[in-house]
Amino acid sequence: MVWISCVLLYGVLKGAREIFKKKAMVKSTVIEVLILYTVLSLVCVIATSAAEIAFGEMSTRGYLFGLRPAQYGAIAIKSFVIFVAWICGFRALHRMPVSLYGILDMARVVFSALLGILVLGERPSLFQGAGLVLVCIGLFLLRFVKEDSAQEASEEESQNPDEAPKQPEEAPQRPHRMRFYVLLAMISCFLNAVSGNMDKVLMRDGDLTSGQLQLWYMFFMVVFYVVYAVVRRVPLNVARTLKNPWIWGLSILFVIADRALFIANGYPESRVIVMTVLKQSCTIVTILGGWLVFREKRILRKMLCAAVVIAGIVLSVC
Repeated sequence: MVWISCVLLYGVLKGAREIFKKKAMVKSTVIEVLILYTVLSLVCVIATSAAEIAFGEMSTRGYLFGLRPAQYGAIAIKSFVIFVAWICGFRALHRMPVSLYGILDMARVVFSALLGILVLGERPSLFQGAGLVLVCIGLFLLRFVKEDSAQEASEEESQNPDEAPKQPEEAPQRPHRMRFYVLLAMISCFLNAVSGNMDKVLMRDGDLTSGQLQLWYMFFMVVFYVVYAVVRRVPLNVARTLKNPWIWGLSILFVIADRALFIANGYPESRVIVMTVLKQSCTIVTILGGWLVFREKRILRKMLCAAVVIAGIVLSVC
């Protein structure tokens, strides 16, 4: 099916994005990456939207202002949810191995499934339910590698003292810090699950195109981050950040991946539960990236956890 292919493409690109995020935050701060990332993404989306208007049947006015007020409000809420999710997720990824973050990110399967059942009234089939159980088992198995990964992150921080946390509240023992970052990752997972369900609700009526949703979504995201930077008086090194090639690549991957996901949401037969499980194909990419790019350790244990998740993905599409 086309929508399954789109979701799988999203999963692969999402895994690559985690690697790009981690590399981008080596040379730039979390907020610098977030702001330039969203601005560049909006520029890319504007370009694709202009092409859609030029070669499509919808006028510029209809494309930009043809939505109902409630739709603009819902997209703004979705954007704020992702605004908070990205801050939590980027900060967590900055302080933990990318392979560990990729496995923790699988928790959104559970959150999305619960929201899909409670909010959208979806009912998983026997195979889909079994796939969801396998994903949960994979997360449970992660507890056996989490402690080692926390130690690995601590070793990485000791080798890079300039990147170590400077805030007094982050000074206590390292395990406590790691639990804090795990909590941030879980908050990010939950908020991303909320956003995914909102996508399905926004797209199911058929009067909102994937291009319109992506354009206004990114516009509101830029507004939120600019307001955040102004209110918090965040220092930004624009010249240095613009020279960070990983942010540029990250923006391109984001635009392509999100457009594929929005297209998938536009298919009436697509289901949030199945889509969320399929997205976990990103886990393999993050684990391999952690090994090949960042030379992270204990990859075999993490791959075993991921193998359980892949079995769940296979079952979910049976």
